[in-house]
Amino acid sequence: MVGPTLYALSGRRAGTVKGFNFSSALRESRIYWNEATLDSFLGKPQAFLPGNVMAFGGIRNTADRAAVICYLLGK
Repeated sequence: MVGPTLYALSGRRAGTVKGFNFSSALRESRIYWNEATLDSFLGKPQAFLPGNVMAFGGIRNTADRAAVICYLLGK
């Protein structure tokens, strides 16, 4: 299964990409993707958003997580 596009992720509301079936937890959240929300989500996805169905355990290493966030946000 392929996830939604991550292009133009910064400032986008979570769970809103057309054509992708998001969990109700993500669709109903009021999360907007930015550095802080990505850091929390990528660190511990299930703790950040209970009910999230993405099979991803998170990125525990702070430096690795920061590198991914810089890439995603184009910094």
